[in-house]
Amino acid sequence: MGGQEQVRWHGDAVFWGALGVGVALRVLPMLVFGWTHADVGCTRDECIFRQVAEPILAGKGLGPSPRMWLSAPGMPYLMAATAAVTGRLEAVKWLHVLLTLPMLASFHEVTRQAAGLKAARWAVALLAVHPTLVFFAGTQWAETVYVTLLGLLAWSTLWAREGGPRRGLLPGFLLGLTVLVRGVATYLAPVLLVALLLPRAGSTAWRARSRHAAALLVALVLTVAPYSLVASVRWGGLVISDATLGHVMALGNDDFEPVTFDYGNGQLTGRVYGATLMRGRADCPRRGGPVAHDRCEVQRSLRWIGRHPGTFLARVPERLAQLLNPHSFLTRQLRWHAWHGIPWALEELLVAFQACFTALVVLGGTLGAWARARGPVGALTVGIVGYHVAVVAALYGLTRFRLPLEPLWIVWLAAVLAAPRDTVASLRAAPGRLVGAALSLPILLLLMARYAWTGWPGLDVLLPWP
Repeated sequence: MGGQEQVRWHGDAVFWGALGVGVALRVLPMLVFGWTHADVGCTRDECIFRQVAEPILAGKGLGPSPRMWLSAPGMPYLMAATAAVTGRLEAVKWLHVLLTLPMLASFHEVTRQAAGLKAARWAVALLAVHPTLVFFAGTQWAETVYVTLLGLLAWSTLWAREGGPRRGLLPGFLLGLTVLVRGVATYLAPVLLVALLLPRAGSTAWRARSRHAAALLVALVLTVAPYSLVASVRWGGLVISDATLGHVMALGNDDFEPVTFDYGNGQLTGRVYGATLMRGRADCPRRGGPVAHDRCEVQRSLRWIGRHPGTFLARVPERLAQLLNPHSFLTRQLRWHAWHGIPWALEELLVAFQACFTALVVLGGTLGAWARARGPVGALTVGIVGYHVAVVAALYGLTRFRLPLEPLWIVWLAAVLAAPRDTVASLRAAPGRLVGAALSLPILLLLMARYAWTGWPGLDVLLPWP
């Protein structure tokens, strides 16, 4: 690489400009619409986090929600910590703004190593103005923290490859934090290990980094174990991070249609949601603690899948379509008129912009991944995204689950935007990748079209689902 390609994030003026824009976009709506006021309210998981964070503040530790779901400890404890300092649980939103710096820095470095400095600049610019990322910074969901941790995970794994075995401790520690924020990350370790051990071009000396892998695993266990041991003893069963798998499985594997909470495609009120659940099987009894309840729900869903294997498989495309719905919770907030005083024209522009932005990331990122994703960066980004998509395909789909994956795909979209000719040349040089792109892009476009109409009710007559 030339000297310019060695420019790191902290020495890149474009990075600092993108950071300034990104912070401004996240702060201004919170100031204008009062998103950090205590009376703004909460929605579903936000409310659960608040409910379980309040006992933590009172010194009682993390307990289950009223519906017997034991959340991962990361977000509740983070909210409790910010409230202990500021006196307000919703102050965690300001922490989300501060996380813009490590998020952009990590993806700048990952993209620079994948496709060069020009692509890194494209990546941070796109992340800074990403409408859904901007929106989630002003919420009490865990997505902003999770996105940042995934970026740091990818960067730290690449960093660990370039030094001694002790460097493996950092990605292990960060993976532990990621698991404690969202339980879905529990089984991400193999993806990081593959990227860490992958030999360099022309080299088979993967064993030279086996101690890196051991350090990663040790740090992962030491980070997760303290909470896991305490929670397991307290609730009478193994708890790694959370006890919500049974609930998640039931939402997508029951007699009712797969549940979602997106505008135009979901159970948006408690009444509708309750009526939907009534069409399914009876819930497991809420006794014996959250672990026993969760195990019961998992077994209940597994039995349903065993009795309906055809229905289970037939729902996979539907769950993927729910994941790839080009709208997001931002559309829901806008259509609920939650932001008082926003002009109608701006509302419509935001709905259209965020839908088009997601379509660009999904389609352009997929094209770039087929063309350019190779080596450790390719293994990390494609592996992390593929793992989460597989989980969604088996459980249930929701646009909120797509948000942490889009920055990883922006790495490859940025590669396309920075060097479109190189993208074409790479595909021409690899017929297998060219065929993969030619097959996957129309399928993704079809899946995205399934719910593209939801931002504008009535448009479904123009976008029929086969």
